[in-house]
Amino acid sequence: MLNGIERAETAAGVPLVSGTFPAGEHDRVWRALRAEHPRTGLWPVLGWTAGEAAKGTYDWCRQQQGPDRLAALHDVDPAERMALITRSKLEWTLHGDPDDPQLKAWQQEYRAEFDAARVAEAIGPLTEIPPGIRRQTGGYPPTEVLLVPAAAGHEVLALVPGLMAIMNNWNGGPSHPDLHYADHVFVLRHWEKTWGAELYHPGVDNLELAVTRPPRDPLAAATCAIEQSSYCDDLEQILGDVYVVARRQAPADHWSFWWD
Repeated sequence: MLNGIERAETAAGVPLVSGTFPAGEHDRVWRALRAEHPRTGLWPVLGWTAGEAAKGTYDWCRQQQGPDRLAALHDVDPAERMALITRSKLEWTLHGDPDDPQLKAWQQEYRAEFDAARVAEAIGPLTEIPPGIRRQTGGYPPTEVLLVPAAAGHEVLALVPGLMAIMNNWNGGPSHPDLHYADHVFVLRHWEKTWGAELYHPGVDNLELAVTRPPRDPLAAATCAIEQSSYCDDLEQILGDVYVVARRQAPADHWSFWWD
């Protein structure tokens, strides 16, 4: 299945292997390797070679990567962290002069976008399942796959830091002002459990997930869309507001994120 086999080791000693395949075969390759994961223990990640991925880990201190770091991150409740990120994003949207009448009107709209019941009522029944969004792999099909010894996709991001960037352009309120690299791990772990969202392609400024149990009723889709829009507010540039995300991405079997 794979050619161009390459092996490398991260700064923390995690062994990596990668291979290449013909253009246009990435989805088939990923799904075949994902199906083999229970036997191999190797999680497939599209778009990276072992050498590139390992090199990036040397820009991180060893305490911030590898099995010990992963064990420490498992002490954090991912659902609580997702709720904190969402609350912080709402805080940020509501900042400003509370006596400004125009700002008050905007804030009412913002609050509505963080109310799952109101969003669900606005989007109505999901009568058509949207196609999965593949923003990066659709436009630039990868020809490499990285295999990481990990029990699940979220573990990859802790074991091999640098596959995604620290989000310096994300803004939150006082309860969580910045999106940290570890937040990618927490969010993905939460979505793995809740929606069956699995790591497919991480990039420096983008992320794609394959989803096995996407929300299909309006309230669940609304809840999911609020989480997605809070985690990646640049979805508004890609798709639109939270109502559009609830209709076009949350119920789909493939999710795409991008940070400008």
